[in-house]
Amino acid sequence: AKHVQRVGYDPTLPLYRAIDFGFVNPFVCLWIQIGGDGMVRVIDEYLKNRATIAEHAVVLKARTPCNESQVAGTFCDPSGAGRNDVTGTSAIKELATLGIRTRCRHSKILEGVEKIRAHLRAGDGSHRIVINPKCGHLIEALQCYHYPEMPAYASELPKKDGVYDHAIDALRYFFVNVSSQGLRTTSRY
Repeated sequence: AKHVQRVGYDPTLPLYRAIDFGFVNPFVCLWIQIGGDGMVRVIDEYLKNRATIAEHAVVLKARTPCNESQVAGTFCDPSGAGRNDVTGTSAIKELATLGIRTRCRHSKILEGVEKIRAHLRAGDGSHRIVINPKCGHLIEALQCYHYPEMPAYASELPKKDGVYDHAIDALRYFFVNVSSQGLRTTSRY
């Protein structure tokens, strides 16, 4: 209840997008802002499978509530830089050709998961993330994301189930990239 709140676009705050690429699995985009108080505000989401990068680009531009030049950053899955054997290009290059510049930083899954955890509940019990109720897929993903059932020593990585991990991955890409820009995204302990 404390993480789901009606939050909309605030033109006085920088706007970010976070993307997890997919075709059979969904392509995910989250629109995120950070308030002056450090509160991360997820204001919108888009999930679609079996669509081309060009189709996604049209939707991303249409749903972005400001001009493309005003987007502070579009962060994505580093695997999007990999060249497709059929097209000979990458998803990142295709988006750039369509006017959407992206940035990515390689990171370990746990680095991003820990950043999400710190915003969901800091050591002092506070939280620094709110999600618009219209972001139902992300909300469900946060409720259902889990670790595989196996001995505790076997893996520290959450389960990649193909259902809940994609929206979480997009959120992870936001946190690992925005923190590399020197913006404050961690809590006091």
